[in-house]
Amino acid sequence: MPQRDVLLSLHDVAPAHRERVVRAEALFAALGVRKITYLLVPAFHSDQTCDADAAFVDWCRRPRPFAVDWLLHGFHHREDRAVDAIPERVGDRLKRRYMTAGEGEFLAMDADEADRRVSQGIDVFRRTLGREPRGFVAPAWLFHPSLGSVLARRGIGFHEDHGGILPTDGAAPIPAPVVTWATRTPIRKRTSILGTPVLAAVWRRKPLLRLAVHPHDFDHDDTVASIRRVWRSVLRRREQRLYGEVLAA
Repeated sequence: MPQRDVLLSLHDVAPAHRERVVRAEALFAALGVRKITYLLVPAFHSDQTCDADAAFVDWCRRPRPFAVDWLLHGFHHREDRAVDAIPERVGDRLKRRYMTAGEGEFLAMDADEADRRVSQGIDVFRRTLGREPRGFVAPAWLFHPSLGSVLARRGIGFHEDHGGILPTDGAAPIPAPVVTWATRTPIRKRTSILGTPVLAAVWRRKPLLRLAVHPHDFDHDDTVASIRRVWRSVLRRREQRLYGEVLAA
């Protein structure tokens, strides 16, 4: 039987979500998670960067019962239309309306501003974690096509979209569909609870699958129950990996 792998990730790790992330970690431990990726937001919806919070820095660096890799996840995780230097494209307008609520920070950002944000994010990441980010995930997986070259210039080896992992050195994308939950509205929450097990089943033969959760998921008991069911089912059938392992293979 072909080997099938899974990448687990927790998005939006920031001081504002500390209590929610603690609840998420309790679930990870209960499910037997061994390897997971945390996505650090340097200044979540704020002008204060997370490295200014000494307690948060200590929390980030403490040992856990599972291996944690860290990626850079935007900068503010909030779209600032004042810095958009390119006209809005029709596709971007649709993505902005249906796929996110003002969170697509890098969707319509020109290369110069993206480079500035990425550079600032790297500095905060370094001060928070004492290491360099190897990968980047744009908020809501939405970004302008110039982002890949910006990341390559800054020494970041990969990013990702809804379809998979995108190396910045020009190598072929690695297909990896993502199963994630939504809680922004009651309809989206209900749809994701019903739809995530269906997607996991539809993609069961894919060599690589991603499971992603967000801190706000852990405000809803029914969403947490859905996450528990889907993750438990997938983890029984797939080998847990980190991004570095997938890229090396």
